[in-house]
Amino acid sequence: MFSRFFFPIALIGTLLFSGQALASSSADTQSSDMRQLLQLAEYVGVDYSEAVANGEVINPDEYSEMTEFAGLIGEKTEQAPQAVQAEMRQLVNKLKQLIHDKADPEAVVTLTSELRNTLLSALPKLSLPSKLASEKHVEQLFQQNCSACHGAAGQGDGPGATGLEPAPTNFTDRERANNRSLLGLFDAVSDGIDGTAMASFSHLSEEERWALTFYVGSLAFNDSADSEQKVALSELINYSPNTLLQRGISSNAIDYSRTHARDYFSESSVNSPIAIARTTLGQALKAYQQDNYSEAKRLAISAYLDGFELAENSLNAKAPELMRTIERDMMALRGVISKPGKLQQVEQMTAKLQQELDVAANTLSEDKLSESALFAASAVILLREGLEALLIVLAIGTVLARSGRKDGLRYVHAGWITALIAGVGTWLVAEYFISISGASREIIEGGAALLAAVILFYVGYWMHSKTQSQQWQRFIQEKVQTQLKQGALWGLAGLAFLAVYREVFETVLFYQSLLLQAQDNGSSVAYGFVFGLVVLAVVAWAVIKYSVKLPMNTFFKFTTYIILALVFVLLGKGVSALQEAAWFSHTAFPVDVTFDWLGIYASWETLGAQLVYLILVMALFKRQVSSKLNKVV
Repeated sequence: MFSRFFFPIALIGTLLFSGQALASSSADTQSSDMRQLLQLAEYVGVDYSEAVANGEVINPDEYSEMTEFAGLIGEKTEQAPQAVQAEMRQLVNKLKQLIHDKADPEAVVTLTSELRNTLLSALPKLSLPSKLASEKHVEQLFQQNCSACHGAAGQGDGPGATGLEPAPTNFTDRERANNRSLLGLFDAVSDGIDGTAMASFSHLSEEERWALTFYVGSLAFNDSADSEQKVALSELINYSPNTLLQRGISSNAIDYSRTHARDYFSESSVNSPIAIARTTLGQALKAYQQDNYSEAKRLAISAYLDGFELAENSLNAKAPELMRTIERDMMALRGVISKPGKLQQVEQMTAKLQQELDVAANTLSEDKLSESALFAASAVILLREGLEALLIVLAIGTVLARSGRKDGLRYVHAGWITALIAGVGTWLVAEYFISISGASREIIEGGAALLAAVILFYVGYWMHSKTQSQQWQRFIQEKVQTQLKQGALWGLAGLAFLAVYREVFETVLFYQSLLLQAQDNGSSVAYGFVFGLVVLAVVAWAVIKYSVKLPMNTFFKFTTYIILALVFVLLGKGVSALQEAAWFSHTAFPVDVTFDWLGIYASWETLGAQLVYLILVMALFKRQVSSKLNKVV
């Protein structure tokens, strides 16, 4: 049965894949040819000055190479996209004529630049890696693979450079670097250069080759440049600095972007949590400077919820103290940034946070998290986010079982299973269809936590009133079989749904961020997840097994205390989530008493709400005890 169903599906899939592969192969060949054309054009523009000066050939070998490369450019132009092919033919003919006439090098540089720009306008968007190899690793790669010819400092004076023709590139030569694009450097690293000693390094990973490209492409530029303008990554890669200057981009911006290219990637990429936090903080400061205080506060909130919060687990595994410091400072900024007349303080706090986030980005990008750290972080995410939801579901289920209403368990199961599906579905919608802000996420989580806390408190108080076996037996005989109707069961299903749903969406986001940090060690994250599942399964097994053996009054006392403790946790987490969404104010407690697992946070509002809850519980319990004593008397 299985083979009869599977075989035709597999056959159809194979045929479709084969057709797609043939089309993809053809497209890849054209893409490769066009990249070679770009590289050849740039190479001619850069090296022509080594062959001709003042209308005379000064290096016959170089001049012969320029003539040969111009011919290759003409051949490959025939495979160029139809939209630009005619224009490129004209440019190639002009290039050949300039080389034949031994024209001024500046004219050749201008023409080859125009040739590249024309082709780039018709090519698809360049695919880039999401991460680069770490700075430490790329320096090691350069010393191991490049320094023998290019020298330890990239000046083209390595011990293997003697007698090489053409000589290895001096990457610190600014004049030459101004005519060289990063794309050309990457293709040279990946494919080598025919007719030279430059070999292909295709055995290195794409991340390593791009990291080497950005490293050697930065050596001729001023690393102390400071610029508010940043070159768009696609332009920084595709165009030479001279072309960028012609496009109106400042020299400072080019120097800064070339020497800080790593900021575009890894934990400093535009889509990473740390970079989102840094960018949004900058926008918040700008809004404050323009006296737009409400927008400044909204952006400061977003910097944490849409940015830094998603990197907390990864950073906590490597630098927990730094993580807590940034979290505390971001909350403090939010308390100030909505108030007028605090510009100097806001600027100081923002600058401090930017420095801390810079340290965090470097900490996360220097080296991969160790396998043990990834394992631990993965397990902790699941245990921290899943334990309280599990305990709530188990408490509801065991109460139903001991009440003789096992038929109600299917409602509870429907609640938590639906929550899992809905949570993952919410993430998919937020990821691919609509944008769900961090504030909206916290409002959902906080609101669900407080609603679940109210319902659980009612259940816990009700159960405490039934802790005597005789009372419970009488309640079962008189009430359970007649009053626990379908509506109440659906209410319990709703409680199970709330308990699980509030955790799922955020848990998926945390794992998504952790997997980005894991790079190639995703298996460690998977093992940690499985370990967390096993621990939760053991907890569930133990609760179910031993709760059945407990005497009725002991069972109810034990379950009541667990439920009321969970209310304490949910209350703290609910208030804290709504504080993060700026629905509640946040006043820092003078001592850091934060204990996330217990829902304890260092703010007067969360601690105050929990204190009021404890007083209420004690008052109600005292009232119950007094009522029982009066009945006895």
